[in-house]
Amino acid sequence: MVKLKKKAAHAPKKPLSRKEQRKLKQETKKNNKRIYHADKTNGAQRVAEAAAAAALAATQTSKKKKKPKKKQLKPEDMPREELLAGEVNEDDDESIASDFSDAEVNARLPSERKVETYEPLGKKPKKHAGIQRADEVEVRKRELRQQKELLSKSRKQRMKQLKLENVEEDKEIAKLEKKLKLNKSKDKNRLVRKMFNDGLDYLLDFVLDDEEEKQKWDEKQRRKKELKEQQEKEEAGMWSDEDEPMSEADSNVDENEVPSDQSDMEEDEDDDGLESNSESEQSTEQTKYKEDIYGRRRDADGNIVPDNAAVESKGSGQKYIPPHQRALLAASEGTNAKQAEQLARLQKQCKGLLNRLSEANLHKISSGIETLYMKNSRYNMNETLTKLLQEALLGRARANERMVQEHMVLLAFLHAHIGSEIGAHFLQTFVEQFDGYVKEINALEVEDKRLNNLVLILCYMYIFKIYEQRLLLELIARLAGSLCEKSVECLLLIFQTVGFRLRKDDPLAFKNMMQNVQSQIAASPLELKENPRLRFMVDILNAVKNNNMSKLPQYDPELAETLRKRLKGMLRNERYVVTLNITLEDLLRADKLGKWWIVGSAWAGNLAEMGTAQAEQEKQRQQPGSERYSEKLLELAKKQHMNTAERRNIFCIIMSAADYVDAFEKILHLSLKDQRTVAYVIIHCALNERRANPYYAHLALKFCQYNRKFQLAFQFASWDRINDIETLSKIQIRNFASFLQQLILASGLQLSVLKVVDFMQLHKLSFYFMREIMTRLLLSNEESQLYQAFERIAKNSKLQQFKQSIRLFMQHFMLDKLEEHKEEQQQLLRQRIEHLDKLLAYVDL
Repeated sequence: MVKLKKKAAHAPKKPLSRKEQRKLKQETKKNNKRIYHADKTNGAQRVAEAAAAAALAATQTSKKKKKPKKKQLKPEDMPREELLAGEVNEDDDESIASDFSDAEVNARLPSERKVETYEPLGKKPKKHAGIQRADEVEVRKRELRQQKELLSKSRKQRMKQLKLENVEEDKEIAKLEKKLKLNKSKDKNRLVRKMFNDGLDYLLDFVLDDEEEKQKWDEKQRRKKELKEQQEKEEAGMWSDEDEPMSEADSNVDENEVPSDQSDMEEDEDDDGLESNSESEQSTEQTKYKEDIYGRRRDADGNIVPDNAAVESKGSGQKYIPPHQRALLAASEGTNAKQAEQLARLQKQCKGLLNRLSEANLHKISSGIETLYMKNSRYNMNETLTKLLQEALLGRARANERMVQEHMVLLAFLHAHIGSEIGAHFLQTFVEQFDGYVKEINALEVEDKRLNNLVLILCYMYIFKIYEQRLLLELIARLAGSLCEKSVECLLLIFQTVGFRLRKDDPLAFKNMMQNVQSQIAASPLELKENPRLRFMVDILNAVKNNNMSKLPQYDPELAETLRKRLKGMLRNERYVVTLNITLEDLLRADKLGKWWIVGSAWAGNLAEMGTAQAEQEKQRQQPGSERYSEKLLELAKKQHMNTAERRNIFCIIMSAADYVDAFEKILHLSLKDQRTVAYVIIHCALNERRANPYYAHLALKFCQYNRKFQLAFQFASWDRINDIETLSKIQIRNFASFLQQLILASGLQLSVLKVVDFMQLHKLSFYFMREIMTRLLLSNEESQLYQAFERIAKNSKLQQFKQSIRLFMQHFMLDKLEEHKEEQQQLLRQRIEHLDKLLAYVDL
């Protein structure tokens, strides 16, 4: 170490970096500044002296200091005690400069104590790591080459193994084909086509993993698509009168253009046999005739072509059978095997799509079923889907609620995109089944959940707006009319599923329905009243009435709302779900009178009875107030000078409501355009009570929180009352002060509503009003709300005069007259007035 230090001392100094120079310069400047300001008389002189002293010190340190040479002592001349103690002079320590290598040690040791080392045979001594760099690169290349060789060998071995396994699989497949009696000469793609027809094409996604097979499959699908487009063009060309027969050259060119497609089609024809012949016959018939919207066949000129069955029936005098019933009879009797096969194939395709239906692929499955609707007749599709939905959802066990929701979203999508007759068909089918079950409800067992599943389906059809609420209320009334354990269970399911939705859509109709159900329960036998299910249903009904969602077990409307948003996103081209306003009677008599809700459908009913729901709504709208409200209420409204229909309706609703929430919803249902009318009536009712009633303040707060327009309306109405304060009595002033105090503390109105008060000219009643409202505010229990109300106006710089007026009123008219209050109230008033005075004085927080 000592020698190394000496070498470093003799080495030339490195030049300073820029950073070090900058730092040295700053330190010098700082030192000069300190010396300069140490004495004001001769600061410059002191700085010059300090610089000279620093230069002198630098020159002295740069000179080499010669150390006196010490005598080098040999170990033989040193005393034994000093050697044993280990005190060795650093300069004479030879071990410091020694690296203790074997050669050096061996040179100092005697010959008999030397240690000989030998290198192992076949190994060369290792060289230094940083010297032979070219050898390392060669070694690395050699390793990479060996690794590639191993990978290629393993890949070849794997390919060989896979080929052997493929051979074994081919043998196994051939053995199974032999057992299954499959003919190899037939087309191998026939199974694939059958899978497509059966709706099992999604299984090919798990089979076609190899890229080559996928490419082959895509190529074949592309060729089929091109061939299909060419056939459609040819069919479209046959309808034009100006078409000419193709020349032989064109036909030869076409044959040369698509040889692979024609060969594929020839193979398909050879494989399918009778199926291909029947399909070709069908295609030729379709090119000759077209079917209009009424199911009648027309030729190319548009003339109606009589059906063979109709001609035969006319000739023989038999009764005419419509085409759709004729197709059903033919399929059921087995006379038309081709149509029966088409229906079976259609059922398999629909079933394959419905089995895969979930929230994730809802849009894809809905589009697939819509495509099937476009390719097949609506009657066949409706009947097939009805049968599949009944099998999936209307079993004896309880259906999964989520599965019901997804299927009803599918129906709503078809109802919006294809036509309202789709939803009407399924609604009529389910309602007829519901009517049949309700007629035999006493014979149904509690464990049989078919009626429960049907009720659940109808509830979610209502949630997705396929029909109006009037029909659902009629279904509830039908169940309440025949109360038993089964009907109670179904009513409970309805209230748990759509109770809050019914209450939100029409509170008045929900209230009437609830009263009807309660009256039916009161008239029920004692044995049914003691049923725990009935008690639980009454509790759920009361919870829905009071808007208490926490009492409903496992109530989660989020999934239904998510599906509604998903349905809205699925609809395209500005389509929407048309809500059917149909009554229960219309649906049950549809077979006799017809379906007036379907455009172009035959109907044999009375025009006066059509749309009974709309007619009764019009009656309710045109119904005079004397029939809707009691005579006492109307007489009281007349005494209170409610001279317009709007004021009279608002007054009667406020006086007859169950609570402030009920009154709020009913008033909103009036769809009034003038919000000041609502504010005027509520404040008028609050002022004319004998004592202050918090009901009006809660109702006004509900409106203020609902919309800012109502908040402004209440502010303007309050200003009108404050300006006319001289016309009010002391009881009305106390009620008005209590009303405003509750609104200000609940943040319905701000304290600045009092800025219209003229503090410079306070009359007797104005002073009484201000003293009353300030006392109520300062003595309120909600201290935090009080401070928040005053803090809002303290932050507003535009209310300087109002804030000074409030401070002056509290200091001179509240603090000076504390003797009128109790001791506890005096202390509380003094404390709060001082705090609010400081708060209002501190402007622009």
